[in-house]
Amino acid sequence: MRKAAAAAAAPPTAAAKTKAAAAVPAAAKKKPLAKKKAAAAVPAAKKKAAAAAPATKKRASGGTAGCRPRKRARDDNCDGDLISNLPDAVLCTIISLLPTKDGARTQAIARRWRPLWGSAPLNLDAENLNTNDFKQPRRRRGPRPSTESIISRILSDHPGPARRFDFRLTCIFPTKREHAKSVAQIVSWLNSLSLDNLEELHIFFPILCRAAPTPMLRSVLRFASTLVVATVGHCNFPDEIAPSLNFPILKHLTLRHVNISVDAFHGVLSACHVLETLFLPENVYNGSLHISSRNLRSICFSDCFMGTNELVIEDTPHLERLLCPCLDVETIRVNRAPKLEILGPLSPRISNVQIANLVFQGLVPTSFNNLICTVKVLALQFYCANLNAVLDVLRFFPCLEKLYVMWNKYLNTEMNNVRHYDPIDPIKCLETHLKTLVLKNYKGDKQDVTFAKFFVPNGKVLNAIKFGVTVKFDEKWVADQHRLLGVENEASPDLEFKHCSYYLNRHSDIHDLSIADPFNNSFLAEDDALLVISCSSSSDEDST
Repeated sequence: MRKAAAAAAAPPTAAAKTKAAAAVPAAAKKKPLAKKKAAAAVPAAKKKAAAAAPATKKRASGGTAGCRPRKRARDDNCDGDLISNLPDAVLCTIISLLPTKDGARTQAIARRWRPLWGSAPLNLDAENLNTNDFKQPRRRRGPRPSTESIISRILSDHPGPARRFDFRLTCIFPTKREHAKSVAQIVSWLNSLSLDNLEELHIFFPILCRAAPTPMLRSVLRFASTLVVATVGHCNFPDEIAPSLNFPILKHLTLRHVNISVDAFHGVLSACHVLETLFLPENVYNGSLHISSRNLRSICFSDCFMGTNELVIEDTPHLERLLCPCLDVETIRVNRAPKLEILGPLSPRISNVQIANLVFQGLVPTSFNNLICTVKVLALQFYCANLNAVLDVLRFFPCLEKLYVMWNKYLNTEMNNVRHYDPIDPIKCLETHLKTLVLKNYKGDKQDVTFAKFFVPNGKVLNAIKFGVTVKFDEKWVADQHRLLGVENEASPDLEFKHCSYYLNRHSDIHDLSIADPFNNSFLAEDDALLVISCSSSSDEDST
């Protein structure tokens, strides 16, 4: 035992040491392999956990959650915007046709549009400028900019040229100093280089209380060679400048509330070589007007006073419309207008009306063998529903397709020698052409009903009778009118009745020749139609 214990306690031999040294590196080599396996197991576990966890949503802009999104590249080519791909010339034309504010706002659409407003012909309309849209910066307190200051700012920012300048604001000043300041402002605008090559000018001059109208500024005449449309208002037209006028391409002219002599008017008219439409509202003439023009297609006198003078249409081979609402004149003579289609309103207040060889005195015909076959739309004005007087006029317009009749209580004029209707002698336009009858100021009383009732059985091709009603009405009132008019006796199977609210002072654009009937909007408010009663055999009442 002692020998065994001693042997165990004895130090190891050299061979034993060699074996132990060889075993240590082997163990050391196994430890790095284990570490590598453990390190490889950690990422695998993380991937499994990431796969098991719900996916986080990305921002709509393409960035990751919690991170600032990357800016999207601007598409300067505007591949998805067909309008922006149009040529600059086309885009500039579009901008010049937009209202003033909308045209300027196109600069904010895209980088492609920024330089186009300055390149487009300027369209500057004072009525389209709302000063509330031009706010002062917060550091600047005070009143909002005036319309005049905004116009001056636009003219200074835009290099020109201009297509349209419209300043039809009625400005009344109590003192000469304020009036002179306003006139000087207008002069500076008209002399601005931004208005070079102006095509359309509309301007009202400022008014000084209890004083003569402002003389028309000569600055207006610098656009004479380029103007196509012109409106001048509230001024005094000098006689000395009329002989030197020349408007080679002016097509549409309006003179509103202009103090102009007869000689100056004739000078202006002769200077307009291609004039097509002439609108003369609210003017006073101290002599007879003689109008001759090879190109005029439409003439309108509205609220004009000529007194005991004459309006003479001398030679107008292309005149299609002669409109004279509220024209105070003693005589109208139309010597030559072979294409005249729209005429009126004529009233007994005009003492003499002569159209070619047809003569009316107080709207009563004095000749019975002369017919006007070109007129298709006619407007008449009487004190009351005088059926015989209307029928007496209709005899001389055999091709009439549309008739307007207005009753005006202020036209208290006696009509003598009016012929009574003879059923044996039918009226040609009622037999073959008259399709629409419009009655203005209709109240629905006995006299009105009697007037309208005549056309129900006698209008052989009549399609519609429209009533401009001045009293309150509802479906019951309309049904009662239906009964009184006796629609069961209609001559035309397509006849319908339309009752509309009468709308005052609603006029079409006189210069717009594409409007087939300029009287339509001024006589009726079609949008307010309450009921349409059809006289067709299939149904008696159709409501709209």
